[in-house]
Amino acid sequence: MAKKIKEEVKKVRGVFERPADSNIWWIQYFDAEGKRHREKVGRRSDAIGLYQTRKTDIRRGVKLPERHTPKAILFKEIADDMLEISEKRKASYPAEQSTVNKLLPTFGELRVANITHQMIEEYLDARTDLKDASKNRYRGTLSVIFNGAIKSGKATSNPARLVTRRAEDNSRIRYITYPEEDLIRREIRKQGAMYEPSFVIAIETGMRRSEQHTLNWDQVDLDRRQLFLPKTKNGAARAVILTVPALEAFQTLLAVRNPKFKRVFMSRFGEPLTSPRSWFDDVMDEAVKEDPALSDVTWHICRHTYISRLVMAGVDIKTVATLCGHKTLQMTMRYAHLSPSHLLSAVDKLEVYRAEEEARIAKEAALQAAYLASPSNTPAEADGRLETAIASG
Repeated sequence: MAKKIKEEVKKVRGVFERPADSNIWWIQYFDAEGKRHREKVGRRSDAIGLYQTRKTDIRRGVKLPERHTPKAILFKEIADDMLEISEKRKASYPAEQSTVNKLLPTFGELRVANITHQMIEEYLDARTDLKDASKNRYRGTLSVIFNGAIKSGKATSNPARLVTRRAEDNSRIRYITYPEEDLIRREIRKQGAMYEPSFVIAIETGMRRSEQHTLNWDQVDLDRRQLFLPKTKNGAARAVILTVPALEAFQTLLAVRNPKFKRVFMSRFGEPLTSPRSWFDDVMDEAVKEDPALSDVTWHICRHTYISRLVMAGVDIKTVATLCGHKTLQMTMRYAHLSPSHLLSAVDKLEVYRAEEEARIAKEAALQAAYLASPSNTPAEADGRLETAIASG
């Protein structure tokens, strides 16, 4: 008969292992009033000893130690804590709220202590609808949530910190071409023309979604053709300069403004609009049927388009960074390679410069040779006439 790998453990009343084969032992007993008690102990020998101690104390009438089982903290609670702070302090609140709403069906009812980095990895892997950059945004939101919970004493660790950061491909920047813009605007007019100014403003100002959809009318100065954003993603206030199409779009919205609301962008039901997804997704579904190349266009692509067009129009990188609200030039440099034709026109100036310099040098050499070769010139006269000829071109 084959030797048993593991000897059968003799059962002891009131002592049990949970989970099975975990070597974590518990005790269970009833006090003098018939109330059941359970305690997690650890090693089996310690559990047996504690069980015997508890039974002896009950027979002697010794008061049992009070057990204070802490209330289980659920993920939805620490997520709500983060959103409460975000709403007060951050312009990115609508985006973070949207992300949390997508996390709650999976993590909402889980205990904070039970969430592991492996669970988060599996969730992100399963989200095949997200690109790596978006998965990093989800990872970042989870990390902010857990860090806040640690500060408030509702968590002891941040599992999101151990989640692998996805490599983002920044080599290609997607932007909307002018024919694609025309197609999208035609589709908007079919489904709801009232939203066309919102799209125009997005593509003509490059505002982030959170900046645009928290904009109030008291931040709009149409006479000066600018907007004032007191709170942006990078924490600094900035002014947004309006192009002529953007100015006309704001004038259209102003003509139908509901004075009861301070928000600029409203839904078709007359309520403040916190996100364009309620209408933009439907528009893009129809636009993709006509041009499948638009399948990767999201609302954020409007911002990429604004920045890309500035770069391709020949605006210097520092000015582009200021106009779009980038905190560092490094962020703006991602767009510098977008249009080789524009860059080629810049380097072609080197050829023009070279030709001009070569012509100037050759002319100077020819004049010098002619004057120096003239027998009627003394050295002083030759030098004087040469300098005068060169100076006169």
